[in-house]
Amino acid sequence: MDAYIFNTFFKTRIFTFVDKKLIGFMRVALTIFIFCTLNMVVRAQESYTRQKITPNISMKISDYFQIMPPQQLLDRYASSRIPIAMFTTLDGRADLGINQTATQWGPNDIDMLLDFYKASIANLYSQIDFIQSKIIRVDDRQFIVFEFLGEVVDQSLLGGVSSIKKYNYIQYALYRGKVLLFNFNCAANDQQKWQSVANEMMSSIRLK
Repeated sequence: MDAYIFNTFFKTRIFTFVDKKLIGFMRVALTIFIFCTLNMVVRAQESYTRQKITPNISMKISDYFQIMPPQQLLDRYASSRIPIAMFTTLDGRADLGINQTATQWGPNDIDMLLDFYKASIANLYSQIDFIQSKIIRVDDRQFIVFEFLGEVVDQSLLGGVSSIKKYNYIQYALYRGKVLLFNFNCAANDQQKWQSVANEMMSSIRLK
């Protein structure tokens, strides 16, 4: 009886020791996996490939972006004008779109456009905080840039309130009588993650 108890106790201790070692090893392996995954994501975010959007438009796109699948494009932007190109991150948490307006504008309308689009953007949000709204030069061409945090608050018929807050980086350029629009957006909580990436991509735009 004593031998049985001793053997049972000894085996239990051995298995407990092995289990603890195994759990410890799994924790270390999981930590290494998470670290490597995050490192790969950061590397992809901060590496870029220049892509030709059209024969006359090119820009650097973060390697963490991919062309948005057609069904996802329909689900998100069904009511909008079909963009020239639409990209999304591998996790779907940030989008980059390139589009063109149908309205004709003159080559000297850049100041008017700044005021027009700033007012139009402000009307889309319940609350908006502009980080920058100005005319800049990119590759010796004038662009209007709007960088802001915008929040939309909706109140349901039952009295519930919901809100969506996003970080946006938008650039407009007069091009052949039309306005080209370059629009980056992500959740406000991801601003710090994507702000420098958005700036890098927008600063790389080249128009022929």
